[in-house]
Amino acid sequence: MLPKKTFLITDCPLYDSNFDTSGTVRLQRIMDFMQDAAGRHAQKLGFGWDNLDSTGCLWVLSKLKLRFDRPVTRQTEGFTLCTWPLRPQRFFAERCFEASDANGNRLFCATSVWLIIDRNSRKIVSSDRLNDIYNCDFDDAHSDISADFERIRRTDDYALCYERTVRRSDLDVNGHVNNTVYANLAVDVLSPDERVREVQIVYQKELRLGDTVRIFSRRADDAVYVVGERDETCFSALLTLDV
Repeated sequence: MLPKKTFLITDCPLYDSNFDTSGTVRLQRIMDFMQDAAGRHAQKLGFGWDNLDSTGCLWVLSKLKLRFDRPVTRQTEGFTLCTWPLRPQRFFAERCFEASDANGNRLFCATSVWLIIDRNSRKIVSSDRLNDIYNCDFDDAHSDISADFERIRRTDDYALCYERTVRRSDLDVNGHVNNTVYANLAVDVLSPDERVREVQIVYQKELRLGDTVRIFSRRADDAVYVVGERDETCFSALLTLDV
């Protein structure tokens, strides 16, 4: 169900460089579009990056779930992306997304869960402060994908896939690994021809310049479970394959 109150619609063109070896759009590129749209909309509503920066706070993505309704291939020249915020629940602010092609066919939908943290202490702000900062004419429309996230913990049947050291190009304006980069860390456990139909990512600890993250995975039918660790778990992901 699309929103009727507070939302932003933006056009997202696609180019050959946006597609990977499977012939479908790069997951990180989709997340780039969503992150940019969320940022522009939040700024327009008065609680964007600049607004929070002046108060010593910043937005942090906590969880993301995205489902493709149909493959986005090179024949898809672009899509229209709609995003809207939902009323916050305690410390969490949920934002929804839905994308359609030129014929009105839905390509994907997504749900994201955000937190506001204090820039210096890195602690989550109180629910009262969140409500003061994050306030608008919220819509009741929810994305057509559940905000329920499967809890993932690494067990002995996970295999080490690779290790990667964080480089300068991985960092964003906040000085930590941008949330879209984690998508690459997860999909790099796949073979070149495998396609992702649905993805869940849970962000637990930030990664910074020079950190080395170890990527583990295990498979179960069409599901690939991924865990990234430094000294402790930094993120987990569940990739459901298009088989």
